[in-house]
Amino acid sequence: MPTLLVHQGAIGDLLLSLPTFRLIKKYKGDFTLAGNPEFCLFLKGAGEVSSVLPTTATGFAELYSGVIPPMLLYFDDIWWFTRRRGLIPTILMMPDSDKKAKALFTVDEGPDETNCSLFQFEQAKKILEADENEKLVDYLRPLKYSLPEDQRGPFHLAIQPGSGSPKKNPSIEVFFMIARHLLDQFQKLNIFFILGPSEKDMVKPVEDFALKADGRVKILKDQPLEIVAKTLGATPIFLGNDSGISHLASWCGAKTFMLFGPTNPKLWAPQLENCKVIKSKAKCSPCGEKYRRCEEVICMDELDPYGILNEIQKRLNELGLD
Repeated sequence: MPTLLVHQGAIGDLLLSLPTFRLIKKYKGDFTLAGNPEFCLFLKGAGEVSSVLPTTATGFAELYSGVIPPMLLYFDDIWWFTRRRGLIPTILMMPDSDKKAKALFTVDEGPDETNCSLFQFEQAKKILEADENEKLVDYLRPLKYSLPEDQRGPFHLAIQPGSGSPKKNPSIEVFFMIARHLLDQFQKLNIFFILGPSEKDMVKPVEDFALKADGRVKILKDQPLEIVAKTLGATPIFLGNDSGISHLASWCGAKTFMLFGPTNPKLWAPQLENCKVIKSKAKCSPCGEKYRRCEEVICMDELDPYGILNEIQKRLNELGLD
């Protein structure tokens, strides 16, 4: 029975769903993933998906006009990952439709605030009538890019100063201060900054910072996800905000220090043991989706940079870096 999973989220959203993808694969076999082609093809290259269907394809849009496109006629089992039922094309939810979708909700909108990965995993267990002993923790193995700790290098720390929203970012000076202290303390330390579309306004200051670091700070700029993943898989420590790249770092085995302000780590943080959440001390944090309307986002200014620095120092000491 050919299975199609439709998930139109960004890379961080897909990685939150990865344990559920793996559970479905165990019970249903290989499946096709429909969504953003860049992100879906990355998961295919990582060996997590057997085939990909871009939701940008012309035929896919026909669903929203009440027509089942020929490309979907092949699939007997369709799963639609969505935040709300109303976002699923009506034709796939009608009782008399030739093709029906199983709705799998991506976010717990209720008071329990169940982590997204666990929330999705438990829904899939019920739909699949899976063994009650199936546990999320058994589906958290790192991506294939993760190298053993003794094979990681030559960089020791990766930093991504941005995210999908400027409101989730502290000042870039926070990252520079942390990097400066670490470079002074650890003479063998090498750092690289990850810059992509979300960091387009940070390129010049990061380049200026790197020029003053005597070759110990490099920049990975506008690279494909696979290159970023391979580099993170060879790097022992990562520092970043609530972003897709932070999720990727944790799945690539780096000790990930993930900064949260307006968004809720209870919902959105990766569930991997190598991910350490550092939360804002602001009373209004987290505020959920309210941050999108917030005109004075103070929560990221309430992060303790010296507390972040201390966490990374401890990890570098554990690695035996002088």
